[in-house]
Formats: sequence, C-alpha cells, structure tokens
Amino acid sequence: MTARLFALVAIAMAALAFAVVAGSVELAPAQILAGLTDPDSGLPRTLIMELRLPRAMSAFAVGGLLAIAGSLMQVLLRNPLADPYILGVSGGAAVCALLAMMLGLGGIWIDGGAFVGALGA
Repeated sequence: MTARLFALVAIAMAALAFAVVAGSVELAPAQILAGLTDPDSGLPRTLIMELRLPRAMSAFAVGGLLAIAGSLMQVLLRNPLADPYILGVSGGAAVCALLAMMLGLGGIWIDGGAFVGALGA
C-alpha cells in the first residue's frame, strides 16, 4: 500500500470515528467503548449502534456510490467534464419534479417524477 493510499484510508477511518463520537448527546470515551462492546450498556449502545453508526456507514456508502457514478459517467462519455448539469439530467429531474408539484401530488410522486425525468433526459 502506498503512502498516499494509507493516508486516505487513515483520514476516512478518522472521519468515520468522528461521526460515531460526535452528536447532540455527549458520550465519554468509556461510554463509547461500552456502547460498541457491551450489549447491556443501555443508552450509549442505542445511540451508537442504532443511530450514529448506521448514519455514518450509509453516508460513506452513498458518497462512494456517487463517486463511482460520476466516474462512470465521465468514462462512458469520454468527457472529463461530464456532470449531471451539463448533460441535462438535473434539468430533466427538476422539470418532472416541478410538474408533480404543480399537479398537487406530494411525497413519493415528486421523487418518482424526478427519477423518471432524470432517466428521460
């Protein structure tokens, strides 16, 4: 492993650890360790295992998938500047989401309209 890759992995692990530690409820290091290892620790375990850790892991996963999607878009189109705004994907999504709003539809219909508009663009 090169030094650059090692540094990036270390930064990612530090960011993940910070995401688990930081929150509106302050936890002492002993409580964090107990929350990760002791199933009977109560509130610290609930905060860490059911709120903070899933949120941090899903943020890392979504960020990685967005990076892969952007790289694939640039490689497949052979355009290093390709992004959703240049290609019209964002515009198509916005138009269909706005159409769903103007029709008085809400919730899932707005998201579905944005998805269909992005695919259609």
